[in-house]
Amino acid sequence: MSDSFWFQSTDSHVIGRVRIALALVTGCYFVSAMTDVSTWFAVGAPASSSNLAGFFREAGLESDARWMISPLFLWDSIFAGTGLSESTAVYQIYLVIGVLIAFGVAALSTERVLIWRIPRLLRGSLPVVLLWIWFVGWANRIVLLAGLVEPVLSLSLAALAIAPVCREGVSWRNHFATRLIAVQGSLVLIATTALMLAGNVWWNGTGAYAMIAPVEDRWLDIRESLFETTWVYELVSAITLLSLPVGLMMAWTSKWKRIGIGLILVWCFLVALLSMKILYALTIAIIAFTLGTGNISRRYFQSHESRSHQE
Repeated sequence: MSDSFWFQSTDSHVIGRVRIALALVTGCYFVSAMTDVSTWFAVGAPASSSNLAGFFREAGLESDARWMISPLFLWDSIFAGTGLSESTAVYQIYLVIGVLIAFGVAALSTERVLIWRIPRLLRGSLPVVLLWIWFVGWANRIVLLAGLVEPVLSLSLAALAIAPVCREGVSWRNHFATRLIAVQGSLVLIATTALMLAGNVWWNGTGAYAMIAPVEDRWLDIRESLFETTWVYELVSAITLLSLPVGLMMAWTSKWKRIGIGLILVWCFLVALLSMKILYALTIAIIAFTLGTGNISRRYFQSHESRSHQE
């Protein structure tokens, strides 16, 4: 792999749009967590700080829990024994701040923001670094409830923090951040493919049915419908199993890149439909647009278009 794969001076055309999309997904993630606060994190709730501390102590996992750093754990510890500890209102305020940071990052990443006099401090990586810290702080707090989206979104936000936020000029950081997201995302998809191939349900044709079975709180219920016909869920299982690895391989080729990304988007749609892991599917779908080789600068495409017209 040549140095040019990682280090080129490119504009922010790709990484800017990816940043906007991932920031909006992060904002929606914080919004979706609002309803869980009173159920899981209030005083006496199953995942309250005091109950978690007791669980880790009895399970002998105190040393493993030291890396679970979160401002909310620190807050509950400082104000232990008072009404501010394990407070539903405090947790909701934390989420509201997360929403504001996320939407702020999305706003700063737009081209129109350049008409305003944005402080230099906010033009660099600081806004995304703050968003990443805030997100990881929440993900560590809900460690026992975390799902698939937290690790993928956390890795992507960390990579985003490499590039400056405001969309102006060219920089090697734009290219490096995009490549890092693509490589990290590819490794996640390779691991996901391996896990699917290791499951018997994907070989006997019931994989799609297994994905839909555990989901109770669905906004779109396709059970007791045509989907439960044998040939339908077997076909969906086959498409789900094949679209991801085939799409990933094609996305990294210059000739079949668009088709490969399309197949990954099909996989994301099926995952969202079957498992209701919508934010996870959206995150993977956004990452898919960073995949592939070649120059990823808008100016590169514009120059090639102008040359073709001249010829």
